[in-house]
Amino acid sequence: MTKLKILVVDDEPGIRSGISRILRNFRVDYPFMEEAYDFDVFEASTGEEGIEIIGNNQPDIVLLDNKLPGIQGIEVLEHIRKKQLSIIVVMITSYASIELAVKATSDGA
Repeated sequence: MTKLKILVVDDEPGIRSGISRILRNFRVDYPFMEEAYDFDVFEASTGEEGIEIIGNNQPDIVLLDNKLPGIQGIEVLEHIRKKQLSIIVVMITSYASIELAVKATSDGA
């Protein structure tokens, strides 16, 4: 069994705890897969906290809100790209725009 590290960066406590609660007890295991996947979930309420967790315990996947106190999610994504970290980033924001989608996609989300 493999454990994937997931970092949830969102300033809404309910979003973070909901995602964490679901993923902590979730296992991905299909007949076509060589092994099952469980998840270790980390939470950050700011972009700065997210960057600190990325530096100390590099996650495999980041679920990243854009509208955050302090630095924005897109800046966290830029940090990940500049450091050339092998992390899957999924933007989870209710303030989406075409410009943000283009920028996030070009930065690797």
